[in-house]
Amino acid sequence: MRIGAEASARVLHRLCRSSPSNRPASRARGSRHPESGVLVLDVVYLLGIIAVFVLVGLIARGVEKL
Repeated sequence: MRIGAEASARVLHRLCRSSPSNRPASRARGSRHPESGVLVLDVVYLLGIIAVFVLVGLIARGVEKL
């Protein structure tokens, strides 16, 4: 059995008007980042890249002394 377009629109409208308590905390606050885990992952990724460059620099300095 199919639902008519009007009934479907009412259900969608009801879902979109959900109370703030049903929304994720970051969206309710208006944060720029959807999740704090994303920011942490970005910082870890950046630190990993810096560590790789430092490691390559140390290896290059060691090879230079040979």
